[in-house]
Amino acid sequence: MSYFLSFLSAFALSVILTAILRKIGIRFNLVSKPRERDIHKKPVPRIGGLAIFLSFFLTTLAVFFVIQPSLTFQPISERYDFHMYGILVGGALISLFMFVDDLRNLKAPVKLFIQILVALVVIASGIGIDTLTNPFGGNLDLNSVYIPLFQLNGIVYHFSLWSDLLTLIWLVGMMNVLNFIDGIDGLASGQSAIASLVIFLLSISAVVSQPATATLSIILAGSSLGFLVWNFPPAKIFMGDSGSMFLGFMLGVLPLISGGKLATAFLVLGFPIVDGVFVAISRLFRGKNPLTTPDKTHLHHRFLEAGFSQKEAIISLYLIALAFGWVALRSTTLNKILASIALVVLLLVLILVLNIFSNKKRKNSIIKA
Repeated sequence: MSYFLSFLSAFALSVILTAILRKIGIRFNLVSKPRERDIHKKPVPRIGGLAIFLSFFLTTLAVFFVIQPSLTFQPISERYDFHMYGILVGGALISLFMFVDDLRNLKAPVKLFIQILVALVVIASGIGIDTLTNPFGGNLDLNSVYIPLFQLNGIVYHFSLWSDLLTLIWLVGMMNVLNFIDGIDGLASGQSAIASLVIFLLSISAVVSQPATATLSIILAGSSLGFLVWNFPPAKIFMGDSGSMFLGFMLGVLPLISGGKLATAFLVLGFPIVDGVFVAISRLFRGKNPLTTPDKTHLHHRFLEAGFSQKEAIISLYLIALAFGWVALRSTTLNKILASIALVVLLLVLILVLNIFSNKKRKNSIIKA
């Protein structure tokens, strides 16, 4: 099955499933009612994330297990593709548990426990950050310290201290980063589609050449864009935590199975990652919970306060993500690190400029009043 057909299947399925879930949300009053910090002014169905997961899950099952069973992440001689099982089980767990959260509002510690559990499922499947590339030459081995856990069928299973710990932090962080930016219509789904497409292009390149990763990436892009049809401002349905956490999970996993291209992932999702870090730090300084405190300090909120419309704000962020994605595809590791530093500086400058526009807008409003 070609990449295009995989993309098209996921896209069409996502569009259809989102439409069905929207009707179900309206019918059973499964809606997000406007709060003080929210942008929407009327109730909107909030269960759309399930459409993203289901379209991805069903398309992946069809492609990998029916149409192209030879497409695997591990050697064809292996009886089971544990990497694929880890991705599917982890994705299903985070999406379904967070769907419960969308309906019942789980407490923050419970959600964090679920995120850690999902990350551990991925780590147990053998996926992880084994090395970090040294821009000046060579690699840093993260599997230098092993801690024995248990023995099964004569095999001793270990916890790789630095590799598994960094993988855990990375995956939990990515789930929360995508959840952070899901505060304006179309942003999380659009950014996810862009990131997926960049990882797809990286995976089909001659240097990487990983058709399984490329297929998974293009399926995720199709699922995200299919949902975006309904989520572009003004949104007719929200993805909720089930969608944002699942997208964060997948965008955390994909760079790991494409050879640990964390610098690439950081560039493509640099703005939401750095923005999330800045917001978390500011909340800590204010004595607030960095993960659950509601406020309007995210970058997309700053765009709106500066006078941008929702469409102008998300298109601006799309263009920035595309620009840095292009840099990620064409750069060496050292240049990616330099570009990442430039990204942080650019974000600081952008926040300063947006604050200036926001203050001017506020002063003009006071004068007119």
